[in-house]
Amino acid sequence: MTLNPIICDRCKITIEEIHEFKQLCLQTEATVRDLRGLIPVIDVSTYVKKEIIKEELVDDNFKVELLDLQIVNDDCLEINTDKSFLKNHTVIHSSLKPFVCESCGFSTQLNSNLKRHMLSHSAVKSFVCGTCGFSTRKKEYLKKHMVTHSLVKPFACETCEFSTKDKSCLKKHMLIHSSVKQFVCKTCEFSTKDKSYLKKHMVTHSSVKPFACETCGFSTHHNSALKLHMLVHNSVKPFVCETCRFSTRKKSYLKKHILTHSLVKPFVCESCEFSTKDKSYLKKHVVTHSAVNSFVCETCGFSTRRKLHLNRHMVIHSLVKPFVCETCGYSTHNKSYLKKHMLTHSSVKPFVCETCGFFTHNKSILKQHMLTHYAVKSCLCETCGYSTHNKSYLKRHMLTHSSVKPFVCETCRFSTHNKSYLKRHMLTHAR
Repeated sequence: MTLNPIICDRCKITIEEIHEFKQLCLQTEATVRDLRGLIPVIDVSTYVKKEIIKEELVDDNFKVELLDLQIVNDDCLEINTDKSFLKNHTVIHSSLKPFVCESCGFSTQLNSNLKRHMLSHSAVKSFVCGTCGFSTRKKEYLKKHMVTHSLVKPFACETCEFSTKDKSCLKKHMLIHSSVKQFVCKTCEFSTKDKSYLKKHMVTHSSVKPFACETCGFSTHHNSALKLHMLVHNSVKPFVCETCRFSTRKKSYLKKHILTHSLVKPFVCESCEFSTKDKSYLKKHVVTHSAVNSFVCETCGFSTRRKLHLNRHMVIHSLVKPFVCETCGYSTHNKSYLKKHMLTHSSVKPFVCETCGFFTHNKSILKQHMLTHYAVKSCLCETCGYSTHNKSYLKRHMLTHSSVKPFVCETCRFSTHNKSYLKRHMLTHAR
């Protein structure tokens, strides 16, 4: 069969496959006829009635030659050479997305896709799991969910021991064994191995946040992020640890917590002996072996290996402190700092030192205290020989060897390398 050279490459494959099937049918019919009366003759015309090659002019520059097959069997593929049908088909190969959602701006090439999307704006979830009460708007999502109630994980990774109940999860998992990140953001340097992650990332460059919380006004780019946020307004914590009384609103938090009861630390650093129970902790640790601090503060020169740390640091240069203690008026830039501060107003101090009986309301303070019971002071200053148990103390000490004093009093000319020293000094102007 000779096809017009001007043809859609994707459609050409399908046409050639159908033609090969037709030829196979004819060969089979000839073989059956040779057997004569041994096997009843199968008339191929009951499956394929006619074969016509037609030329359809879609537009002035695109001419396509289609194999027109009228299929009688409903299980077969039907190819329609109607001009309007062909135009609708060519939209699939085009970047045009004429069907737009009026609620959030979502656009698609097919009207059927838009109808499915519109379900996401509906509160009705008609498909319900009879086992756990899970509900969804789509039947296929319910089918995927039902697999979670099965212990069988038929899809296994050939590279590692990972196995899953969902084929799509296996495909995503296989990407972690590849170093190639082919999906790159055109706006920033973000790159990923998964196309869906790139789509989610691209939303962050938009100022529109269509998903808003009706309780507190919180808004976000993603519906999933809004669902997670809504949990903070709910006092119910359905995920409970069977070993202790820990409970949480998120299943992922419970999984991480369960690891604290295990002595196994499967994630090991290749550069040192560090090991951990959490893969994310290992990633953070690996960064510490890099000498390059690529994220630098333009205001004071502070540098770090992690963008998250730089973002936290930048807050200290802002005069706005939105998180305020209702008891004493203490204010801070960071919500976690306020939580720690609130513990100082509580008489409960659950963290106790087993060696000397010291107790505190903060777990990190207890860890720092425990170091005082060790004779070895591993953090050593190379300039003067000062040693300490605590890495942060060494960093503070190193500032004494620097001529840079970034913390300056706005009232007088006093400057210092330590923020706490500046706070003490400011009290002298309040007397």
